[in-house]
Amino acid sequence: MIVNRLSPVLGAEIVGVDLREPLGAAALQRVHDAWVEHQVIVFRDQDLTQEQQIAACRQFGTIEPHPLKTNTNQHPEITVSSNVVKEGSPLGYIGPPFALWHSDLCYLPEPAKMTFLYAHSVPKTNGGTWFANMYAAYDQLPGDLRAKVEGRRAVTSLNYNLVARCKSKGFDLPLAEEDVKPDSLHPVVRTHPYSGKKALFVNWAHTDAIEGYPAEESQALLDRLLAHSTEDRFIYRHLYRRGDLITWDNASTIHTHQPDPVDGDRIMIRVVIRGTKPFYSA
Repeated sequence: MIVNRLSPVLGAEIVGVDLREPLGAAALQRVHDAWVEHQVIVFRDQDLTQEQQIAACRQFGTIEPHPLKTNTNQHPEITVSSNVVKEGSPLGYIGPPFALWHSDLCYLPEPAKMTFLYAHSVPKTNGGTWFANMYAAYDQLPGDLRAKVEGRRAVTSLNYNLVARCKSKGFDLPLAEEDVKPDSLHPVVRTHPYSGKKALFVNWAHTDAIEGYPAEESQALLDRLLAHSTEDRFIYRHLYRRGDLITWDNASTIHTHQPDPVDGDRIMIRVVIRGTKPFYSA
């Protein structure tokens, strides 16, 4: 197993591992340690069936089932992100034509720990995923902004607020009523359960408000936080090779699909590992 850093911002690749075979205890710990350190890990040159991907991911924790009522895949553990249509039906979910920064399942009481995304089919151009380092974004917050949000909680949701935000950008996001989730309150700055470091825990898609502020001031604070955290200096842009299995830390990163047109089929297979309740320690 060889671990190579991918960028100064975050990310590393692991080569020399075949995830069709179980990882031993020492190898599993080394991978987990690398994931904590680098936040995003890419296993290169994997050749996985969906069943093998599920088995490989399950070594890292309890799998969170597909979150919506309707799944385009036969396996409840899997979500497909794809631009492919077969027999008139989409093979998976297609993102909007703009950056949709988010942390997976952050609106749940126990948000996702890890997300695994397997590059089954990669287009000739574009089709990548962008990641923002929320440790670095927190560390470099302007002092006045930090004072206003440190120790506060934010309302996170999956509801029609997201639909309205997307509509304001000209995109009609489909959201069935049965897929709307109850709001959760999570710290704006969360303490990471493994590293102990602090990270911003807000995003454009699912953070609706900061508790304790009037609506206008709350939105102004969120706008500043989101603009700050997605500055180029905090971002790593991953362009996939076929057979990449990428996994990221949802507690210390936010991500978006690359919002540029692709040339060719893009089929990505997602499995999510359940996390724990976010907390803040001063």
